[in-house]
Amino acid sequence: MHRRRLLTLLIHRRTREQYKRDHDKFVAKQKRLLEALRGQPFDALPHERQVDYLDRWFWPPWRFNDLAGFAEIELETPWTVIGHMDLPEGRVAAATKKPLLLDYACTTANCEENDERSLRTAIIDVAKQLQQQLSKRKWRLEFDSAMLEYTDFLSTVAVNEEDLRS
Repeated sequence: MHRRRLLTLLIHRRTREQYKRDHDKFVAKQKRLLEALRGQPFDALPHERQVDYLDRWFWPPWRFNDLAGFAEIELETPWTVIGHMDLPEGRVAAATKKPLLLDYACTTANCEENDERSLRTAIIDVAKQLQQQLSKRKWRLEFDSAMLEYTDFLSTVAVNEEDLRS
């Protein structure tokens, strides 16, 4: 039996709100430094200069630019849901100069076989366990249980099984 991926989730270093607050603090600090150098308030600069500086201090959107790693939730057996995370470990791959992501198998929950509601409950349980593991690093799992309401995981798994047999 092989694992069947149900969800791939993003792991962020900060919440969207914290990312925005940190960016706002960064911009405020940059403005203070600029005002100290120029001897005049930032708002006294010509509009196009203000826009130029704000563009230089721009941070890319949060969702894909504050990532710490990824989590996957999979159906390991018809009655077992597992979760694991790919997280950076501080080491860098020599060939690519990119951080290594190590795979941690760390959570599990049971469900009733062929029961969509039980499967969704197990997915939520695994996601909660993953978040608990991440809370040690103060990282956040991007997960909202509402997204499960409109996904028929059993049909998706069945379709994938048929593809594998073909």
